[in-house]
Amino acid sequence: MENEGKYIYCIIEENGKQRFGFWGINNREVTLLFYKDIAAVVSPTPIINFNRLDKKELVRYVASHQEVNEKVMKDYDLVPMAFGIIAPSADAVLRILERAHLQFKTALKKIEGKVEFVVQVWWDQKKLIEELFNFNPKIRELKKQISSKKGILALPIKLKLKKLLEEEAEVQRQVYIKDIQTFLNSCSHDFTSNKLIEEDMIANFSFLIEKAKESEFDRKMQELDKKYKGKLRFKYIGPMPPYSFTKINLSLGNFEVINEARKLLGLGEEVTFEAIKKAYYTLSHQYHPDKYGQETSAEKMKKINEAYRILESYCQSCNEFIGKAEGQSYSFKEEDVKNSLMIR
Repeated sequence: MENEGKYIYCIIEENGKQRFGFWGINNREVTLLFYKDIAAVVSPTPIINFNRLDKKELVRYVASHQEVNEKVMKDYDLVPMAFGIIAPSADAVLRILERAHLQFKTALKKIEGKVEFVVQVWWDQKKLIEELFNFNPKIRELKKQISSKKGILALPIKLKLKKLLEEEAEVQRQVYIKDIQTFLNSCSHDFTSNKLIEEDMIANFSFLIEKAKESEFDRKMQELDKKYKGKLRFKYIGPMPPYSFTKINLSLGNFEVINEARKLLGLGEEVTFEAIKKAYYTLSHQYHPDKYGQETSAEKMKKINEAYRILESYCQSCNEFIGKAEGQSYSFKEEDVKNSLMIR
């Protein structure tokens, strides 16, 4: 089929099995592409620009991506790929496996026999504030002072009380977080803190757990729920592929993006990283807010910072394969960029 690529779901250790008997993105059969003792779990797909999809379509594709990885996980340890990685051909997938073989083997060793559990924690902040009013002597004293003042005279004390409430609430939040981490760390190999996604959420953790310890982890979660009944609400999701503990995010070099960044910094097609930094610092100084209007400068600096980040990532990825040497030059020619592999 014209303009078809290979959608990459994950990487596993395997050198014999050819297919799984289930289907993935766009209801296409999931198969394997091999390099030495590892394989990429893939399915054929038209080249898709996921950024242009509406929310409903995007959710459907993400669900298919996760479903394939969860099915594979039943029989294999796996390094899950970030959603949306499409290689232009089977040869491009094999090139990825060859160039990142060591990184994949290292990641597979780290997550061998392990799965991820996500633990999310919410609190009732109003209830906490009520407790602070009732039991914190400093807060009770300020509340008493406010009641004895009238109008504008009470304002400074109200502001002081508000600040103290926020400080005490943050202290209590940190106490909760530390206790939960310490309690669950005893049965986990690693953990990471994720972005809070709701206003009343105080923690969003991912824990790397041995499959053999899943029942122990479940028991500990029940103990936490009992301990903090009425104060905290827990939700945990898993077992799932260890997305948070395999920091390999791959893409084939995007020439258009990298070339635009190179031109923005005024660089040639072969330069050292020192030259990239020098061009970045020169432009940063040139478009400093003291010299240009705030709005114009901010927009220009945003583009300059993004260009530097792109080129830095490209150079770091090149170092993974060619090695890093003093005065190393990096090629930004179209053929070299398109044949590169970005590892972030």
